[in-house]
Amino acid sequence: MATVEIEVIAPLVSGVKHCQHCQPFLEDAGISAPIQQQEIDSYPEEMWRDYARLSDLVRNLSGRYGDQVRIVLIDPHTPVGFLKSVRHWVRRYPTFIVNGRAKYTGWDEGPIADLVRAGGATERGQSGHDASRIA
Repeated sequence: MATVEIEVIAPLVSGVKHCQHCQPFLEDAGISAPIQQQEIDSYPEEMWRDYARLSDLVRNLSGRYGDQVRIVLIDPHTPVGFLKSVRHWVRRYPTFIVNGRAKYTGWDEGPIADLVRAGGATERGQSGHDASRIA
């Protein structure tokens, strides 16, 4: 059985580490943690809520379909995310692209599950699959 690929295009909370050259100096100076905390605090509360909501949705999909799905998170602010957004006419987030073709924008898990099933996946209880992958 082929794996169903789900590309999730949505703004992501990016890492708050500095470049590999600066990070050791900041850690040695004892200012790395405060700078990282300041960067974390700079994200608006709404973004954290959306990030948590997206995380729950991705975990649910992974739990339902196990190793039949490969979930790829793509930030639209990256070059790949920009190109995917243009290619698939993505204007709102989160947008789910299933097997490179089918598209759904929104938070409702039902339509996403419909696209995943149309791509050939079955729910774990129906197929016996039990491992999950998130890329």
